[in-house]
Amino acid sequence: MRARARDDVDPFVEERVEPGFVLAFRCVVDDVEVHRRGVVGELDELAAAVDEARIVEHVDEQDRGDDTRTAGRTRGNGCPFEGTGQCEQCVRFGGVEHDLGPLFVDERQPRSHVLTVPSAGMRAVTVVQGHLQVLDRPDPSPEGDQVLIRVHGAGLNRADLLQRAGRYPAPPGVPADIPGLEFAGVVEALGPEASGVRIGDPVFGITGGGAQAEYLLVPAGHCAPVPPGPDLVAMGGVPEAFITAHDAMVTQAGGSAGDWVLIHAVGSGVGTAGLQLAKALGAHVVGTARTAEKLDRCTALGLDHGIVPALRADGTLDTDALAFAVIEATGAGADVTLDLVGGAYVEASIGAAAVLGRIVLIGALGGGSANLSVMGVMGKRLRIFGTVLRARDKAEKAAATDAFVRDVVPFLASQAVAPVVDAILPLADAEAAYDLLASDTTFGKVILDCRG
Repeated sequence: MRARARDDVDPFVEERVEPGFVLAFRCVVDDVEVHRRGVVGELDELAAAVDEARIVEHVDEQDRGDDTRTAGRTRGNGCPFEGTGQCEQCVRFGGVEHDLGPLFVDERQPRSHVLTVPSAGMRAVTVVQGHLQVLDRPDPSPEGDQVLIRVHGAGLNRADLLQRAGRYPAPPGVPADIPGLEFAGVVEALGPEASGVRIGDPVFGITGGGAQAEYLLVPAGHCAPVPPGPDLVAMGGVPEAFITAHDAMVTQAGGSAGDWVLIHAVGSGVGTAGLQLAKALGAHVVGTARTAEKLDRCTALGLDHGIVPALRADGTLDTDALAFAVIEATGAGADVTLDLVGGAYVEASIGAAAVLGRIVLIGALGGGSANLSVMGVMGKRLRIFGTVLRARDKAEKAAATDAFVRDVVPFLASQAVAPVVDAILPLADAEAAYDLLASDTTFGKVILDCRG
């Protein structure tokens, strides 16, 4: 349509060639507002036969010539269109005069290309100079084998505390300033090469970062199916803890039924996951924690023997006393050790290990270095592994996820194992959630509810 120059001149309509295909629909425009010199029309009602085709045209009065030329014969999804004519009647919306070009749309293109109004973006926990803020960020869009997840729950981990402090940068390929290593949610969109999952599937998994947001992109191979029943927010505290524990205890150390498994920091997220998995596999577990209260709570999860490590007069760990306590509890030492503390605990782990024992170093909360007894390692013919999930490549993470699906998801489905949750806080309270985790008073996981 085009505005008349004079009110006393009637409009006229040019003759034109009828298009080969016309998509007609009736719409009601109930709200118009001026936005950056443009008029935005909201289309509320479409005919039932074409209710999937929703079209919103933004026309800028001053730049309409450029807009028209740019539009030419295509729209955003590649479907061709053509204008109805060069001169038609004036349109007045709420006192705002504007030239609007009505369109005939050839909708013979695939329906998956329907043009939609872009969303305002997502909310995400963002690290800003050592602090956390929940900010609006652009919505991600899946490419290749990626899937877009609408995140329901995202568990917190020690690595997140380090990233907040600027001491653990995110690996390439993930948001540099949005933390979060695990998620649970629903698949909302698929990249063109994604396979193995469908839109609407509830899934959980691990990622190199970016999980503490409303939306997340991950490779399809890093998604595991959530068994029916469990709450998706609580499931956000499962993947990092259980994949880490399973990979360390079973894949790396070959733990099996009848083994004695030693878990340092058994009341932590990975600790409680490892404890439950060991019991589900038929192993025995001895665990350490700094308080008897945490050990008492682990007893309800199947802990066979708990130890509060003794300290020397100077406040340091008495490694000999701890090693002796483990040997006394197990009879011959630990077959498998999950060391989530590091530092001096590594020395105690070597002393507490059985012949042919396997020690997996998972954390370094107690220090990044240790006095290693070379003769102790040699004499017992020990194997010591180091492990971390975040730095693994795409294929390695997919393999760890596959093993998790094979061995752990059935335990979750039967409720033989379950996440131990200390607290669930909304995304807006991320800073408080981090401080709670840093307090070392938690038992199990702290999880962010990302649903908004």
